[in-house]
Amino acid sequence: MSTATPAQHGMWLTEHLGLAGTAYHMPLPVWLDGPLDSARLAAACAAVVARHEVLRTAFAEADGELRTVPADPVPALVLGEAPADLAEYMRERTSAPFGLDGGPLIRFELVPAGPGRHLLLIVAHHLVFDGESKEILLADLAAAYSGRELPPLGPSEPPVLPVEAAAAHWSAAYAPAAEPNLPGLLGRTGPAATTGVAVPVELDADRVRAAARELGATAFEVVLAGLLTLLERYGDAAPVIGVDLGTRTASEHDRIGLYVNELPVAVPADAATASGDEVTARARAAAVRQRLRETYAVRTVPLSWAVSGLSPRAALTPVSVSYRRRARPEPVFAGLAARVEWTAYHHAARNALHVQVLDDPADATLPVLLHVDPARLSPADASRLGGHLRALLDGFASDPDGPVSGHELLGADEQGLTAAWNDTARVFAGPGTLHGLVDAAIAAHPDAVAVVAADSAMTYAQLDAEAGAVARALAGRGIGAGDLVAVCLPRTSRLLPALLGVLRTGAAYLPLDPEHPSARRADLLADARPAALLVPDADGATVPAEPAAPALGPAPEGAPAPAARHDAGLAYTIYTSGSTGRPKGVLIEHHAVVNLLHALREVLPTGPGDAWLAVASAAFDMSVPELWLPLVTGGTVVLATQDQARDGELLLKLLRAGGVTHAHLTPSTWRRLLDAGFAEPGVVAVSGAEALPEPVAAALRERAGRLVNLYGPTETTVWSTWADLTSGGPVTIGRPLANTTVHVLDAALRPVPPGVLGELCLGGSGVARGYLNRPELTAERFVDTAWGRLYRTGDRVRQTAQGVLEFHGRVDDQVKLRGYRVEPGEVEAHLRAAGAVADAAVALSPSGEELVAYVVGAPDAAELRERLTAALPAHLVPSSFTLVAQLPRNANGKLDRAALADLTGTPLTPPEQPRAYTGLALQVYEIWREVLGHGEIGPDDDLFDLGGHSLTVTKIAARMRRRLGVDLPLHVFFDTPTINGVVAAAGR
Repeated sequence: MSTATPAQHGMWLTEHLGLAGTAYHMPLPVWLDGPLDSARLAAACAAVVARHEVLRTAFAEADGELRTVPADPVPALVLGEAPADLAEYMRERTSAPFGLDGGPLIRFELVPAGPGRHLLLIVAHHLVFDGESKEILLADLAAAYSGRELPPLGPSEPPVLPVEAAAAHWSAAYAPAAEPNLPGLLGRTGPAATTGVAVPVELDADRVRAAARELGATAFEVVLAGLLTLLERYGDAAPVIGVDLGTRTASEHDRIGLYVNELPVAVPADAATASGDEVTARARAAAVRQRLRETYAVRTVPLSWAVSGLSPRAALTPVSVSYRRRARPEPVFAGLAARVEWTAYHHAARNALHVQVLDDPADATLPVLLHVDPARLSPADASRLGGHLRALLDGFASDPDGPVSGHELLGADEQGLTAAWNDTARVFAGPGTLHGLVDAAIAAHPDAVAVVAADSAMTYAQLDAEAGAVARALAGRGIGAGDLVAVCLPRTSRLLPALLGVLRTGAAYLPLDPEHPSARRADLLADARPAALLVPDADGATVPAEPAAPALGPAPEGAPAPAARHDAGLAYTIYTSGSTGRPKGVLIEHHAVVNLLHALREVLPTGPGDAWLAVASAAFDMSVPELWLPLVTGGTVVLATQDQARDGELLLKLLRAGGVTHAHLTPSTWRRLLDAGFAEPGVVAVSGAEALPEPVAAALRERAGRLVNLYGPTETTVWSTWADLTSGGPVTIGRPLANTTVHVLDAALRPVPPGVLGELCLGGSGVARGYLNRPELTAERFVDTAWGRLYRTGDRVRQTAQGVLEFHGRVDDQVKLRGYRVEPGEVEAHLRAAGAVADAAVALSPSGEELVAYVVGAPDAAELRERLTAALPAHLVPSSFTLVAQLPRNANGKLDRAALADLTGTPLTPPEQPRAYTGLALQVYEIWREVLGHGEIGPDDDLFDLGGHSLTVTKIAARMRRRLGVDLPLHVFFDTPTINGVVAAAGR
């Protein structure tokens, strides 16, 4: 017996933990035509097994050491009957399990496959085999079958393991791989392999080889540079790819066995920059070549020996590549014609994407197999990915010194799809201003009820009269086209006439919320410098503030003169919060509002007799459709007070009393209504302004007559896309509204392929004029492109192959935790999906070293952690959960992330106090000291941070079994790699 190699130990441990599936099964089908002599073939198989001792071995663990043992029985050729279904036979025999502790670890099976044809199916376990072993085995097998004697193998040199050099290399070169942004990819990559499919793709070998010659690189380096660039183009700023690197020495050139080590390769963009800020194919290939040369020097050292904290997984990274260049001639079996399937599939998906490439110098194509889990990445999306790689490598060949960012990824079919999805042009007849639409409705329905508020109801005729009075009062003060008028009124029946009166003068309105702090209102007035301010007098009537100028407050430095005039055509200005802390006023024109109302009427048919619940503050742009859409269609606005808007039971009572047919609310407000008992099959439920949680959507589908999800930022006139979710299916934000275009772009404003996450940029009629008095910010967010003027939303979306948009959070909410990129929205979605959690937010702790969660509801801490642990990798599971009464929200009802740091509540999971070393903990501590070689070990110190790795784990586990009678599954040491964690697991 001999000690297993480090590579064998790592693979055995992964298999032992049940993570590998069939990923380590290596099938090698050989189709033999002609008069086959089965006895000669059996003898040839025996000769090959006799020459290569590794084929006669199995593996056994004793006292923490993994050693090779003789296989029993010795592998031999098995003759079988002709199977009814050859493909099914190959799949079944490829997937058949191996007994690692007894063997054999290679199978030779021969079956008839037709007249004069046989199939020799060889299946080996990766523990004793690798890609190059396929050629060695078949060369020996063909020679032995043809009557040639196989010479004995010479001595093999033990591998050199430069561990210190590897630790130094990876301290600078290692970075955890993020989940890739592949077209249509679902879910996250777990540690275990799943059932997969292999999607064939062909690259142009001549083009790749020509590019390699031009770039002074190998074909493998060019393909790897292309894959890294493709991931970068898909939105990964720092892509990492796991690469199978051969470790054979000269003395092992003709030996079968496991001589492969998977290691990560990453090339930061700045390391591949040739000149300026643009990366070229030449620079990228050179950087990849340099990084590989640095990695080759330490390729015999398992990564877990040099980097602490790595757990066994079926694949090192979510994206990996194996590239094998055939260097030996085709095997020749005397008297037979042989065809070998060199890349036969093992039917497992180790990760999100594995790229298997076979480079045969005699072949004009470069065959590629993309191994994927079809439940996560469809074969159609994988095939499109292959097309993008082919296009990118063609760009490498045709323009090696041009920026890689300029190489076209999308084929003509994908470009055509995007154009078709944006074919939203409509022509809407009628008035071109908001007040013109309302005036037409007034003329058509003078006696209908226009507004119902707590103080009184108002007909269209009364609305007309009061709006006229406001307009005359303003006009008497010289207010007209180009002016801005601030309106600060409570939510009474006087609100809508005031807004309409402003519009009738030709001015635009600036809504202010009277419940906002006075300092906040003063800041907005000082920034906007409106020509007038409408407020209620002592009797509640709407009047201009007296005197106007003092009410506006002092002008900020650099602000325009008082009563600044604007270009005609402006309908309103609404302020939104700014990332710098300074609010910004969005300038919306009449044509944009008119288009919005026509577009919404297409997807939400409404008219006389319908009543819309109006809950949003007039200072929040969500108020625009719920105030104006009913008024331009002859319906009724049911205006909720602030108290009603905040209280679910009061709001539900108003909804029922007011005969509401359409309720247009944020998901947070919908949740309050549902909790209050909302069940109204006659109501159209419209949701927007926040991501709609699936549990809320499911409840609304059951309790409302129809469910429509709307999406849009203030800067594109409230809503830009819509999705009818009534009949079920995933929650999406759907497709663009009329005269709206959607473009999913990367950081350089290039289109990303369908299915790939990117920033949503919106165009069309709804795009705002810009920001008031903020030309620099306007230029940053509103950009001129080949598709016209677009607004950059900062929202991450994915457009499916059907053209439907999926919302995936913000571009700028991302945080980093211990080197990992973390999207809070992902964790929050899992938290909200828990039944007892009403709302949730996550953030970095003040130290920046932990992820903490704030939850509203009544969850069980253990169940919550168990749920997250089952669905998310460890770095995404919060270290603590704090129960709070509510989450901080801004004036528009959206989560205020900046306020999370000051949030206090009740800890659901108080930190565990360190325990003194007594009893079992003391015994475990002593074993850890022995194995690790030092005694400075705290009860919550991480085993891998202390220098542990997979070999360490097996030694500790063996000594605990032998001395303490504690037989723990090995995964425990990776799940909870602390003395406290191990002791707790032993207690359970």
